[in-house]
Amino acid sequence: MRYILFVGFGNTLADLEIHAQINNPQKEGDLSYSFVMDTDEEAIKIVSKLGSAIKLAKEVGGVDSLVEDISSRIYSKTFSITNLNDFNLSAKLNDDVKRDVGQSRFILPKNNYGLSPLIILKEKVTEFLVDSSKSKLYQTIWVHNFEHWIKKDREMPFFNARAGMLPPKIARSMVNLIPGSGVGKTLVDPFCGSGRVLVEAAEMGYKVIGLDIVSDQVEDTKANLRHLNLSGEVHLQDATHLSEIVKDIDAIVTEPFLGKPNLRPDKSEFAAVGLQKLYLGCLKDWYKSLKMGGFIVMVFPILTGVKKDFHTSKIIDSVKKLGYNSLAQTIYSRPDAGIKREIIILQKQN
Repeated sequence: MRYILFVGFGNTLADLEIHAQINNPQKEGDLSYSFVMDTDEEAIKIVSKLGSAIKLAKEVGGVDSLVEDISSRIYSKTFSITNLNDFNLSAKLNDDVKRDVGQSRFILPKNNYGLSPLIILKEKVTEFLVDSSKSKLYQTIWVHNFEHWIKKDREMPFFNARAGMLPPKIARSMVNLIPGSGVGKTLVDPFCGSGRVLVEAAEMGYKVIGLDIVSDQVEDTKANLRHLNLSGEVHLQDATHLSEIVKDIDAIVTEPFLGKPNLRPDKSEFAAVGLQKLYLGCLKDWYKSLKMGGFIVMVFPILTGVKKDFHTSKIIDSVKKLGYNSLAQTIYSRPDAGIKREIIILQKQN
């Protein structure tokens, strides 16, 4: 069966995440991918784990008898139809189906990605998506649990907006850059902060271990994990000495110390050098604890200088000499963020 997956705006990790977790996905649009799986249950199970996923639709037919086919599939009082290829045709198609069905109403989409998950659930909408270029009709069968994501973003016991924490969905996507399932594997965040990465990894089945040099952060992480009924070890420990307390790690996913907030541009070059020394010290130590073939997903900040930006990721050539292979990288930055992040995937080699 063929499915089409829609991802959220602004998650630049979506492409890497989807290719790490789904076999042979095909990019259909800026925010959509198609893939094949045997059952709805299997498709929903895998996309519900993705940080980038917001909506999943299943191919249910062709477009030869489109109005009649859609009319026969409407199971609620409200429906919506979006033409993925020619958005301007959506309004007429909704009108045609409304006349055919009779006792019903429709909600017009605002763009060619259809309705938001919030509207679909709140209004109990039966949603259809038409790919006229391939003569395919899709019906939405799953939307993400936005209430759960909001809870993790805004309602955790300990939350410090000034700390510049990763949004939960970005943290989940970072965890999912590690190929395969997390069940039975150990994942460590050596700069755990208040536990954003650990929460997402624990929900994915990993055994999670966190480190931080600030005692309050250690306690905050423990409380946030308990709040969601998740378990994990959290230690008061310097990230450069991870190997002293943890061995046989399958994966490390972390946003390390990114430097002082509100850094003056004329101080950026000096700060970048200091961060690079810290990161190299960490990666040298982590190599001792990481299993052969194990993965690291790590944020490297881009610091804004007076005349140019300073990329802390320039240490990658030195990292390779330590025994790592650089697999992929992407840039993530929120519109309101004061810093850009390069997210890089490393793998331990012989």
